[in-house]
Amino acid sequence: MESEFIFFKAGQGSFYGGRIWLHKTNQVYTVVYDCGTSPFIAGNSQSLNNEISYFKNMHHNFLQNNNEIELLFISHLDYDHVSGLKRLLKEFQVKNIILPYIKKEHRKFFLISIFENNDPDNNLTIDEYISFIESPHQFIAQNSDGTKQFYIKPNSNNEIEYQDYDNSDNQSVNIYPRGTQNTDIIELVGQPNVFVYENNLQFFIKRNWEFTTFAKNVSETAIDKLHNCLKSKLNKKTADDLSFEDLKNIVLVNRKETHKCYTECIGDINSHGLVLLHGPIRFQHLCGDIYSNCELNYFRNYCPFYDYHHFNSNNRSMLGTLLLGDTSLNPNNNPIVFPKAFKDKLVNVHIVQVPHHGSSKNWDLVEFAALNIGDNISRWGNHVVAVCNFGYGNKFGHPSHHVLNDLCSTIFLNSQFSRLNIRYDIYFKFK
Repeated sequence: MESEFIFFKAGQGSFYGGRIWLHKTNQVYTVVYDCGTSPFIAGNSQSLNNEISYFKNMHHNFLQNNNEIELLFISHLDYDHVSGLKRLLKEFQVKNIILPYIKKEHRKFFLISIFENNDPDNNLTIDEYISFIESPHQFIAQNSDGTKQFYIKPNSNNEIEYQDYDNSDNQSVNIYPRGTQNTDIIELVGQPNVFVYENNLQFFIKRNWEFTTFAKNVSETAIDKLHNCLKSKLNKKTADDLSFEDLKNIVLVNRKETHKCYTECIGDINSHGLVLLHGPIRFQHLCGDIYSNCELNYFRNYCPFYDYHHFNSNNRSMLGTLLLGDTSLNPNNNPIVFPKAFKDKLVNVHIVQVPHHGSSKNWDLVEFAALNIGDNISRWGNHVVAVCNFGYGNKFGHPSHHVLNDLCSTIFLNSQFSRLNIRYDIYFKFK
């Protein structure tokens, strides 16, 4: 098996994706996590569009299925993580899309995440983003062809159990979900090609690659804070409630002023979303390399990785990439608390995405260390690589000096000028 994944040049946003090639069957599987950027930085939108085109035509190693995406994960609904969504849905055959379920009374406030000087060039227009927030499942259905939609219902249950891969030989499909289905979300009941799962959804490529998710719920305290700020800006009474139509009107008419509320609350309101842990499992040995492409100067960060390890038939392991989106590790800001079943997997993480573009409001070194991320990797003589995606010129001070100082020996800065490539060759002795 061979894989290549890339943190693309998305600037103040996020676009990660890659392909997995099973040599034995000559099948290629394409995976994406987030695809968006903030257009307030000049050139960000063009960088994202160029990267989507690069991704689409990235065929030097993978000669087929370039127009298919088997798994498209969306961490959360902020504009800077979904601005490229429509283009993916239109230009690729997206087979499965996975995103956290957020109640309409909460998700309506994400309309304010769209910036005053939004550039719709190949990105979501204001009207399209409004449509997406109002009804994600309808927007996806209208802009795709038969895409299956998987929604994960967040909860704070620490007793989550994952089913893991199907160990039988009767699995008829190569990519399959595992988890507990949910039937109590009225908004989605009976919708075609829509599936709702409890907070234990996994996908597997046969028994060779694992995708494990965990969804952190939005902070109602943060929503209330944003709600009150907006009412203050609009001279509304404290007892007033802003409807979806009110917020839509704000975005269309009074966006510049009210976006200040979102900026003030961004560290609090963004501390939620879908976390993804994925990687090869049950391999006999693996070798690979990590390298960067940077426009700012000529250099190539070449970080060779090689591991050879034996497993018996009762053992399994993985080499994981942990994608944290905009979640928070800060104990004072709606921190994510992983269930034991998820946390136990983190010792095998090789690549970790720094949460929320390196914001100090979402970071705590002690909490990060307590996750034991990559403990097994260091035992194998390698080191964990931390990737911070951000845009030069952003107004939020991302990444913070605290993050840079804490991770200085392992961090890679993934901006609108730099791309990080991770390539693995994986060998199995299992059938």
